[in-house]
Amino acid sequence: MRTLLLVFAACLLAACATAPPQPAPSAEVLAATWAGQRAALLRIDGFTLKGRAAIRRGSGGGSVGVRWVQAGSAADLWLMAPLGQGTFHLSSTKLGVALSTPDGQRHTAPDLETLMQTHLKWSLPIDGARFWVRGVPDPRVPVANLQLDAGGRLAALDQAGWQLRVQEYQPVQGLSLPKRLTLTAGEVNIRLVIDHWDLTLK
Repeated sequence: MRTLLLVFAACLLAACATAPPQPAPSAEVLAATWAGQRAALLRIDGFTLKGRAAIRRGSGGGSVGVRWVQAGSAADLWLMAPLGQGTFHLSSTKLGVALSTPDGQRHTAPDLETLMQTHLKWSLPIDGARFWVRGVPDPRVPVANLQLDAGGRLAALDQAGWQLRVQEYQPVQGLSLPKRLTLTAGEVNIRLVIDHWDLTLK
């Protein structure tokens, strides 16, 4: 009986023993993984994302629900204020850009950033952010301080005056896409949580 107890205890100790930590992937492995990840993300031709954003500008701020539909370079972005305060709709096509406000007014400007800064008091470079929210740099603009996580995915970058930090990824249609990320420029800080993705691939 004692022998059986000793064997049982030894088995328990073996089962509870922690596996040795896996060695960190080499720089070459990370670079190769990132190259594949980047190529796959750039093949996304369009997307629909739904989520929530907390936006701070200086000492002020608030939160909104987000629905973003991107088709090529054309964008539709709905920002839904809480407590029935209404929805702001930003659109950008080859014909121009526009902002519709909850009170039914429609405004136009040369670009979305100007519209947002004028009427929302903060702005985001939507044409570049359509890449950032996927976890990839805008391929048309120089990038600095690019950092990868242990899985060879984008963790951080500086581009076009903005800092991007990706805190969490999620699986989407065979790809790994951001779930939680932060965008910062000057006194503007945007924390975005993406609850749902739909992708159109090239």
